[in-house]
Amino acid sequence: MKKNSTTVMMLMMCFCAPFLMAPGGGCDSPEEHDRQAVEQQQDVYQTAQPIPHFDFSLEREVAIELYQARNQAVATHSVWRSMSGIIEGDCPSIGYPIPYDSSLTNPLQTAYPGSSGAVIAMAEPNGLFPGQGGAIATWVRCVNDHGTAPVYVESIVTTYPYPVDVDYEANRVRPVAGARPTVLVGQPR
Repeated sequence: MKKNSTTVMMLMMCFCAPFLMAPGGGCDSPEEHDRQAVEQQQDVYQTAQPIPHFDFSLEREVAIELYQARNQAVATHSVWRSMSGIIEGDCPSIGYPIPYDSSLTNPLQTAYPGSSGAVIAMAEPNGLFPGQGGAIATWVRCVNDHGTAPVYVESIVTTYPYPVDVDYEANRVRPVAGARPTVLVGQPR
């Protein structure tokens, strides 16, 4: 049996050797052929349409400004809706909601200490570890006559950086006429 498999291997090498020497030839699998075709196409794109280089990124600037805004105690107004879109509640609020599954410590741990190749979460610039997407609940900091109260909301929350009129009967939210936003981002430099 060992002699037969050695013979088959030698025959395959003899058959493939001329093709391996020829340009573009070989005993490639269909997957290898597809990989080479994709690489060739990517080379064409890189020459004809190279990835641009920017000296400034407006999207990055806006993301930075959003982190800065989220780190300020600005006046906002939060409205929450059911999964079917019906307004369930609202309140004047401070800042932006905090996803319920955000954490002060890293929620991901390796199963075995010292194991390599494990992917772990990194804290965001605000010092929190982002949630893993398992919860849609949110903490809203609602303002009332007694101060700021944390309200746990399991509905979809929208927070506006300006006062709004909430019409429960029409199921509509509209900005208060002439209201100035407490947060502006992406302004021209």
